[in-house]
Amino acid sequence: MLHTLKRYAQREWQARRAARGERRATSATLRAINAANGRAPIEVPILGHPMRAFSRDNLQYLFTEVFMRREYAFDSPRPDPVIIDCGANIGMATLFFKRQHPASVIHAFEANPHAVALLRENVTRNRLSNVTLYAEALSDKDGALTFYISDDKGTLLGSTSATRGGHIPLQVPARRLSTLLHTLDRVDVVKMDVEGSEWAIVADLIDSGQFSKPLRYLLEYHHQIGGEAPRLSEFLRYFDSMGYRYTLTAQPADGPTGFQDVMIHAAREP
Repeated sequence: MLHTLKRYAQREWQARRAARGERRATSATLRAINAANGRAPIEVPILGHPMRAFSRDNLQYLFTEVFMRREYAFDSPRPDPVIIDCGANIGMATLFFKRQHPASVIHAFEANPHAVALLRENVTRNRLSNVTLYAEALSDKDGALTFYISDDKGTLLGSTSATRGGHIPLQVPARRLSTLLHTLDRVDVVKMDVEGSEWAIVADLIDSGQFSKPLRYLLEYHHQIGGEAPRLSEFLRYFDSMGYRYTLTAQPADGPTGFQDVMIHAAREP
């Protein structure tokens, strides 16, 4: 009994020590972000990892969303979960996944060619192993599509919709996510933040019979994007029909017809 209590006390001490270390590292990162200045791209150590970004504001937003709010945190019964990062941008979520699950296998997609350049640098400089990068958009068909961005090369709002992405059209290669899923023995997590393209991607997964292959979705749904009619209940029916259980969190909207980010965490039994 005494040995058991000692082991428990030691684990508790180690956990508290690790938490204190994480808080100190987070405070140091926030100070470094606030102090960042100069011409883009800037470089800031994120919890000790060198990360390049186009602006301080974007870096601060990504760090807050991914590391402080932990919107993509998940528990895995396996040490090597297979993760698909749809909308990887400069790689903040990819870094988060690798810190949480070092042996994970990650397939990261990003359509904005400017963000892709920094994504490659950040993955390489941090020596993130077992990460495959795809400079492609995801959609319901293979080929090419028009992708819109603003004057901000590092925009977080790049989209296949001009009302969301911006006034600069780019022709980018596109593929169906189901094409990749067909080649994988298993998929543990699909993280998706694709600024309105989630409908096309999910429709393809349903049509191809691949929707229920991932055990978990960490998905940012863009409710009433571009002023469109609400369709969230229809979107959630896909998950209902395939036996997923889910929770929703949402940012405040500007009135009942306003745009709203809705975070969907959906999981099914293996």
